[in-house]
Amino acid sequence: MRDLIKNGAHQKGMATLIITTSVLIIITLMVIFATKVGIFDLRMAANEVRYKEAFATAEGGLDFAVQKFEDQFRNNFSGIGSWATIISNSQVTNGTKLDGTVNGAGIASFGVTVIDIGVLIGGVSVLHFQSTGLSTDGTGTAVMHREITMKKIVGGSAPEVSVMAAGSVGTGGDFNIVANPNSAGNGIPISIWTGGPSPNGNVTMQGSSATCQLQDFTGNNSTCSNPSGEKLSSAGNIGLDVLANDTNFPNDVFQYLFGVARADWQTIYAMANSNGQVINDCGSLNSTSGKKFRLWWVVGNCDISNQIIGSHEDPVILVIDDQQLVDKGANGVLYGIPYLFNNPDSDSESFPSTDFGGSPSIYGSLISDVNAGALQGSYSVIYDPTLLDNLTMDNNGANYGIAYIPGSWRDFN
Repeated sequence: MRDLIKNGAHQKGMATLIITTSVLIIITLMVIFATKVGIFDLRMAANEVRYKEAFATAEGGLDFAVQKFEDQFRNNFSGIGSWATIISNSQVTNGTKLDGTVNGAGIASFGVTVIDIGVLIGGVSVLHFQSTGLSTDGTGTAVMHREITMKKIVGGSAPEVSVMAAGSVGTGGDFNIVANPNSAGNGIPISIWTGGPSPNGNVTMQGSSATCQLQDFTGNNSTCSNPSGEKLSSAGNIGLDVLANDTNFPNDVFQYLFGVARADWQTIYAMANSNGQVINDCGSLNSTSGKKFRLWWVVGNCDISNQIIGSHEDPVILVIDDQQLVDKGANGVLYGIPYLFNNPDSDSESFPSTDFGGSPSIYGSLISDVNAGALQGSYSVIYDPTLLDNLTMDNNGANYGIAYIPGSWRDFN
């Protein structure tokens, strides 16, 4: 009996030992598994950090390369034959840091290849950019792709008249308009062109305002508005050079000039913005403002008093976004196209307008989405075909803005 009790106690002890040992083994296995999972998670997190670092570097490298290409284009573009040099100079060496210097080991870096994919848009090649980013320790990589081209700013038609307005035009004072002598055909001058029907595009002339040919214009207060001058039109005598309420006037003036529908105006805005040429006023503009890039987008009043903006060789396009083009001072001079833009997405109840009290001159053409208002003062608009040709030349990089191909961005091969 005593032996049976002893054997039972021994068996219970063995069972307890086996159970305890099994539990310890299970716990040990769980700890080992948890440790491996933790290490795996740490590795995954570290890989993710390295990938994100490489991704950010590749993205920065892509922006760096596009800017480098744009600078090369501005400085070296002279037509199709210059593409090879521009593309070669736009490559970015592997190991480049985001500040543009070539890196040693231990710092995140990138390299960018640029190739011509053999597709033309508007006669301009499409380029493929591939940016490869490398993490600081060299183990994380990311690749990013994008395709771009260059688009002409004036993607539509250069104006063929001195003043082009979607609404009515009223002139007064010693206002002078020099007509395009061949606007409607050889030897057929047009000075003012408006859309209709009447009275939407009516043209009225008051005071000493007049239109004339270039040979009858000698500057502000010229013989164009002088009683002794030979005029095409004047107050009370509007001639055939004024084409008012024309049924052939474009429905979309923005598209007429830029080749982009007015509803898609941000496409053109983006060109100016990418070049840092969206401005609050025109105080910083000068005679060289059209040398690098022609387009300026003005989101406040543009006062050209006492200024010379642009030149015959390097004219400008000023988009006055629902604001005023102003000259209250002295003889401001603007070479190019001031465009009074009625922004369809603006919350403002105001419209773009002019406020002229001084004696400025515009060499080129004045364009307006709305009524040109009362163009008062000793103000002159002189149609200049050579200047307008300089705004549309195919071989001048200043006439182009960068355009991204929709859907071309990707972060995989």
